[in-house]
Amino acid sequence: MTHANLMATENKICIAIKMEPSAKEIVDAIHRAVEETPALKSRFNAVVQFSIADGSNVTNGKIDITKSKKGTDATADLIASCDLKVFHKLLNKKMTPQQAFMQGKLKIKGNMGLAMKLTLVLNATRKVLKKQQPSRQSKL
Repeated sequence: MTHANLMATENKICIAIKMEPSAKEIVDAIHRAVEETPALKSRFNAVVQFSIADGSNVTNGKIDITKSKKGTDATADLIASCDLKVFHKLLNKKMTPQQAFMQGKLKIKGNMGLAMKLTLVLNATRKVLKKQQPSRQSKL
């Protein structure tokens, strides 16, 4: 999904195209966020599986966010499933995990207490995605 914004600078028109990350890019960013944010492990301390659907394609990612390094072979303490468009809304702060759950757009299985902490993972993931995907600009 792309978004375009027009900007006028120095008598030129620039179009900034913001590319939304794919499901695989999101799962990879979550992995990097966990690696780059050690505080997540002490605050979250669980194995989480994310299932992100994009049409008929589903991307699964199991992430170890534990202090004791259970590994991704361990049983997930929390399984969070949603559509890619919903995950984009979560990442763009257009919706909270709690709102998505209450609207039936985010399915949760497992420890509901951990589900309340998903915002911690989303915040760290936003920072990783922000660093890796600058907007592309085209001058007209």
